[in-house]
Amino acid sequence: MIKRTIVLVFVFLMTVVSSSATNRALLIGIGKYVRLKTGWNVIHGDNDVALLQPLLAKQGFTDMTVLINEQAIKARIVDELRNLASRCKDGDKVYLHFSGHGQPICDDNHDEGNGKKYDESIIPYDACRDSRKMNGTYRGQYHLIDDELCPLLDNIKRKLGMTGHLFVVVDACYSKGIQKDEFTETNPEVLRYLGGTDVAFTPPGRIPVKTLKGFTPGAKMTVVTACQETERNVEYKAADGKFYGSLSFYISILLKSDADFNKWRECFHTGAYRKRGIFQPSQHHSIEVFP
Repeated sequence: MIKRTIVLVFVFLMTVVSSSATNRALLIGIGKYVRLKTGWNVIHGDNDVALLQPLLAKQGFTDMTVLINEQAIKARIVDELRNLASRCKDGDKVYLHFSGHGQPICDDNHDEGNGKKYDESIIPYDACRDSRKMNGTYRGQYHLIDDELCPLLDNIKRKLGMTGHLFVVVDACYSKGIQKDEFTETNPEVLRYLGGTDVAFTPPGRIPVKTLKGFTPGAKMTVVTACQETERNVEYKAADGKFYGSLSFYISILLKSDADFNKWRECFHTGAYRKRGIFQPSQHHSIEVFP
């Protein structure tokens, strides 16, 4: 009798948590970089967000923040990640999305290991491609590197508690050496919208960022990226004639059915996405799961 009562109480508590949980999302999409100012070419990260936002709304994401193009400067992205964490509570489901350029940047604090010399970074609207910009004074201060992003994600993960879910999608490239001749069989029109750059950023005088030693146990966090750290991201031309990030377009297909992160993980683990013909053979997704 006592065991049955305990089980009933547990089920009741879980039902209360579930009913009060909120689906939250932060969508960041940059396409219209100012090339003359930053050195980055125009892509279509803004199209990705326009595609995903209504689909997330249909799947019950009621707390949604969207940063498009000039809204997505580094300071604003960091602020919104912190604001999101402040709103999160046990049992919530959170979807984070970035579509834009990516670039390897020198590993100043030497935390990467295995002889790797570069951190990954995503490129906010105000980040520059190299140190020649901003009258030769740019030092990478507007890049958002993995060392900075990790504690922001950890804060969200911790606030979600043991029953929450965090799914992070980064539709950007982390290439530092892909040769152009590896893309010779790709449609030339698609090649115009190759993400990122094969030139790593090594700014002088950048202050190293303190390294996070590990994620806090709590909500299960899944991080999916469009390609490996040595690969560049190629956009996908859809039937509507518009260009989208390959990973973003695949997520849109998943969202039309459900927002079940467990099912999504299975799709990436099993390679089900390959059947869609969305990704170029030269790029390979990555998926990491943190308990």
